[in-house]
Amino acid sequence: MSRVPPIIDERELHARALQKDPLILIDLLKAVARQIEGFVRHDLKCDEETAYDAVIDVLYAYVEAPGRYDPDRARLVTYLTKAAKHRVQDRLKSGASRAQREENFASVVELGQSAPKDILENFVEASRAVERLEKRLSERDLAVVRLILSGESSTEALARALGLNPSSQEEMRREVKRHRDRLMKILERLGKEDPDDPA
Repeated sequence: MSRVPPIIDERELHARALQKDPLILIDLLKAVARQIEGFVRHDLKCDEETAYDAVIDVLYAYVEAPGRYDPDRARLVTYLTKAAKHRVQDRLKSGASRAQREENFASVVELGQSAPKDILENFVEASRAVERLEKRLSERDLAVVRLILSGESSTEALARALGLNPSSQEEMRREVKRHRDRLMKILERLGKEDPDDPA
C-alpha cells in the first residue's frame, strides 16, 4: 500500500545548506533522493544505478555550493532533478559511466587501503550489498558509504558527512581514514558473503 510522502520544507533545507549544516547531506538524502531518482528514471528510462549515481553527484555538488540555487526561480526538487537529468544525459552520451566509477573507486583504494586487488575484485558484490547495509549501519555511516562508492574521496566532504568537527586538519585526516577503513572492510566482508556471488 503506497504512502503519501511527507511534505518537504525545501526552504528550511536550503537555509541549512547555506549555513553548512553538517547533517544536511544526510537529510537531503532522506528527503529528496528517492523522489529525484524516480523522476530521472521515469523521464530518461535509465537504470537505477545510473540515476542514483547522478542524484548523489548532484546532492553533493549542491551542498558544496548551495548559493548557486535561487529559490525564487524554481523549487529545490525541480532544480536538483534538472541537474541530475543533465548528469545522466552526459554519462549516457559519453558511455563512460562504468569506467569512471571504477576509476573513482581505484583512487579511493589508493588512499591507503590494503590489498587493493582483493577489494577491487569484491567491488561489484560490495555495491550490491549496500541495500543490506541499511540494516547494519547508522544513517550517517550509510551516507558516507554511498559517497565513497560514488567516487567521493575529499577528506572534507567525508568529514562533513560523518559529522566530524576535529581541532586540526591532521586529526580530521586521521579520523576520516579510520572511519573509511572501517566501512570499506565492512563492504569487502559483505561482498564476500553475498549469496549471489558465483564463487
